[in-house]
Amino acid sequence: MYRRPTSLVLPELVSLGMFITSESRLGGERRDGTTGLEIGFLEHGIVEWWNGEELEEAEPPSVLIDPPGDWQGGASAIVHPCTRYWLRFEFPDQGELPGVSRSTTLALRHSFDSIDRHFFPGDPSLAKLFVQLLDQQRQPGIFAEELSRALFHQILVMVLRNFEMVANEVSSPQIAAAKAYLADNYRMKVHIQDVAALAGYSVGHFHEVFLREVGLSPLQFQLKQRISQAKRALISTDSHITDIALDLGFSSSQYFSTAFRKVVGLTPAAYRQIRTTRRA
Repeated sequence: MYRRPTSLVLPELVSLGMFITSESRLGGERRDGTTGLEIGFLEHGIVEWWNGEELEEAEPPSVLIDPPGDWQGGASAIVHPCTRYWLRFEFPDQGELPGVSRSTTLALRHSFDSIDRHFFPGDPSLAKLFVQLLDQQRQPGIFAEELSRALFHQILVMVLRNFEMVANEVSSPQIAAAKAYLADNYRMKVHIQDVAALAGYSVGHFHEVFLREVGLSPLQFQLKQRISQAKRALISTDSHITDIALDLGFSSSQYFSTAFRKVVGLTPAAYRQIRTTRRA
């Protein structure tokens, strides 16, 4: 379900809205076009892209960035049940964005041009800023344009600060080694005490540090690796689902289907069918 205001009080905005879906669906071109840079925020759910070789998955809270002419992966995307906000705007070829100087406009443009990924972790408070910005369009009151512009500028700055934090983020060597071990051994049943020993921590301290740096427990991280590999196999091969399950270390196809559905929101068969529909 798309929720767009009928009119926008900010002339610099090309599009603004909120998207909610309760079912997985294929990506596609925006109904209102792809003009301008789009900034999105994923509050709930998952969006994924398959480019034929690599699978990318955005999880909340994530900032989503689409350059002019793009639309979040287009035909290669699957949008799972989610809540997503977006705004789209264009940097002027001449002059400046309303409310900021020409030099600041150029600095903002350069900063957004330097973002080299489709998505990255975002501050949860971005959702509140998007809701407030939408409210100002739906029920504009006194100085609605000024307040909307202030909210718009807050979103721009917060997105750039979020990206700066991610670009400068470095995992501790201990957790980096643990992640590499879990990723390399995703098929195996891993004992956390062994991974903790590899990192040089007690089990309790390892779990605490891993959760803080990664945002997932070690076992959740390993399950995520397995599910990602399962998606790749379902997309790129015709292997039987039972064979995929056993190859990835699941004890049965039933357990695999339960775990897959809990993470993805679809059974493996339904996920494969969506991808097959797109290839056809």
